[in-house]
Amino acid sequence: MCASMRRHRASSVKARPTRPGVRAGFGGPFPVSAMRNSGPPRSQKVPSLTKMLIRLVLSVILGSVAAAWTAPVFAADATSDLLEPLDRSSPSATYQSFLRASDDLQALFKGYEAAKSVKEALVLRSAATRTRRLLDLGNVPPAARARTGNAAIAYLSDILVRLPLVDPASIPGAPGRDWGKLPDKWRIPGTEIEIARQTTGPQAGDYLFTADTIENLKTYYAEIASRSPLRPALFPNFNEIQANFTGPLIPDSWVRAVPGPLRSIVLDTPIWKTLVIVAAIAVTFVLASLWGSFASRRAGAAGHVGRLVWRISVPAVLFLLFTAAETLVIIQVVPSGRLAVGESIVASIIHYAVGAWAAWIGCFLIVEAIIASPKIPDNSYDAHLLRLAARLAALLSVGAILVYGANDIGIPALGLVAGLGVGGIAVALASQSTIENLFGGLSIFADRPFRIGDSISFGSGAGTVEAIGPRSSRIRASDGALITVPNSDLAKMHITNGSARDKFHFRQTLALRADTRVEALNALLTDLRGLLETEEAIEKCPGSPRVSIVGLAGGTIQIQMSGGIPGVDSTTFGLIQEGLILRTLARIEAAGLHLAVPPPVVPATA
Repeated sequence: MCASMRRHRASSVKARPTRPGVRAGFGGPFPVSAMRNSGPPRSQKVPSLTKMLIRLVLSVILGSVAAAWTAPVFAADATSDLLEPLDRSSPSATYQSFLRASDDLQALFKGYEAAKSVKEALVLRSAATRTRRLLDLGNVPPAARARTGNAAIAYLSDILVRLPLVDPASIPGAPGRDWGKLPDKWRIPGTEIEIARQTTGPQAGDYLFTADTIENLKTYYAEIASRSPLRPALFPNFNEIQANFTGPLIPDSWVRAVPGPLRSIVLDTPIWKTLVIVAAIAVTFVLASLWGSFASRRAGAAGHVGRLVWRISVPAVLFLLFTAAETLVIIQVVPSGRLAVGESIVASIIHYAVGAWAAWIGCFLIVEAIIASPKIPDNSYDAHLLRLAARLAALLSVGAILVYGANDIGIPALGLVAGLGVGGIAVALASQSTIENLFGGLSIFADRPFRIGDSISFGSGAGTVEAIGPRSSRIRASDGALITVPNSDLAKMHITNGSARDKFHFRQTLALRADTRVEALNALLTDLRGLLETEEAIEKCPGSPRVSIVGLAGGTIQIQMSGGIPGVDSTTFGLIQEGLILRTLARIEAAGLHLAVPPPVVPATA
């Protein structure tokens, strides 16, 4: 590229003059002599690095809050002259638009150096955003597009100022002639810098500097950086000015007090900026950790809802603190280049991870708040169904947030979802029983064969249902043992729900001796019918209650007593049944009758 660049003839254009003997720095214009001497004047006392970092962190945190508060006041006025769209209709239009936008941006930098203010910073931000529209940043992760685009603007400006201007009339799309159908792309002669028509996306049809060009601009600049500018420019080394740029609330005097070694550039950013960023992040996590300890102590003494409120406050506080630190970094410290791109990616990862954490807790918090209302008992069927729904909603929410976040940092969402689909099939095959139990629990909730607190019989077991979870149900047996049954098995069993019956049936069979007189037998039947008719608990309807002789077997006369007892629980039914049996025995005894004695069991002989 360098050899081809040498073939250009030198040309120059008129540019804004700079003051002789002055070179622009990152906090303001510096005398050249001062720039050669990395330390401060001898008469000036240099603050210690620790004190300086503390002052920087505290001031920019407070200043960032103030800047964020006042930003809306200036936004409309500051960008009023930047609303005119840049012409991207042809290679010529895009090339000329970038030259003008770059000159305008450098002029704004110059004005900002002369008088730092929030308003001027917002104007600069708007101008940079406008200029980035000339670049194809489609291959850059969304979280890093602004930082990557800003660095590309600086490198491209520094390259073009070292190249002769291309004859405007020779660029496709230049006014003054009929170009017919414009080519799909155009390359600056003697270079690999290309401008191409976009075929897809929101900028389809526009001519932009290509993604490959953006990716290689730093390499191109390294090959030509040693050359002198071929035309006057406010900032011939615009990328250095950008690396040293600071927010409006960091005084230039503080920046000039930074020791020389800390002004060295590492990862396209001065070391002192990296230290401030690390300090801001450390303060953020220390404060969040302290709040987490406090919230954990308070949550221990709270109820279900209160415990979840304290738990969700931890990611909420971390999110707010980290957002404040990110605002500090973006508005005041202003990293650049590779460090800025890495910082934006890490910040996005933390934001989405904390957001997923909060969403997980938030789903359970919403459900517990609903259950806490007087209408839904804590251990009811509906409460357990809501908790299961909260678990599923939490999984879906976290998955959606993480997929969206992965797309933001450059992992394609479509490919990620496809990968999750394939991985999901593999996981489903590996955990078939777990998924089967989950759907078994859902079918139990949907069919409602029993509820929490019901007494049921299933297979060879019986007991009272205590909980229905996503994998299994817990049943308390009559002897106090806790039975855990997988939902998939329970959903396939024949279940008898004793708590769902509308009435209990009293049914007893008496065996009288075969030699009982008929008159005495008729009198006993009449007496027993009267006993059941006068019992208030027994349902009175056709066919109930009933007392009748049902058969003769084994030398006995069998009498059956039956009747329905509605509206009682098993304990009450047992007491009523006990009383009826005792009174029946009393009437048999009063009638002078006797129950038949079962015949002896004769053991089988070989």
